[in-house]
Amino acid sequence: MSPLRQLALTPGWIYETVVCTDVEGSPHASPAGVWTTDLRSLSMALYDTSRSLPALLAAGEFVVDLPADAGAFFLALYDPSALSFGRASVVSAPCLTDATATVELTVAEATAHEGKTLVTGAVRQVTTRGRVRLINRAEGLLVESLIAATRAGLHSRESTLALVTENARVAAKVAPGSRFATTLTRLRDALAQES
Repeated sequence: MSPLRQLALTPGWIYETVVCTDVEGSPHASPAGVWTTDLRSLSMALYDTSRSLPALLAAGEFVVDLPADAGAFFLALYDPSALSFGRASVVSAPCLTDATATVELTVAEATAHEGKTLVTGAVRQVTTRGRVRLINRAEGLLVESLIAATRAGLHSRESTLALVTENARVAAKVAPGSRFATTLTRLRDALAQES
């Protein structure tokens, strides 16, 4: 069985996670979108300005944590001292103690391209803690778009259509083929016909 199957990831979808590495001898966490194509590896595109990127490339290993909620992203960005770290069991990297799942990886490939580096990590260990929480932006984008559509009379039709169009584009990127992406396309088309 492939190691990621227990997480119920959909290949090709982008999930919001927290990547953990040691930076200058201290645990460091950074939000990152990750995806799998084969349920044996995870890929992500990190900006070349990321503090995580040189650390994980130098170490050759890192952790991807699936947080319990989006609050972990805020803490990683704006209040990292509030995060609670432990150590991964197989690779030499920190992990979030309150994550619903920890995926331990070794760097399999890194390719630089236009200010970003595509990093693919081979899965070494998956640890779950209770019910795993997957965070994908598509469902939230649909909710945001539906609310905007119900208020279209309060704002210009053009601005509402522009918002829904952008949300449909992003949903198709982060959850291709999902009912969320399909519904957003239908909503965009319905709003366009009303204009």
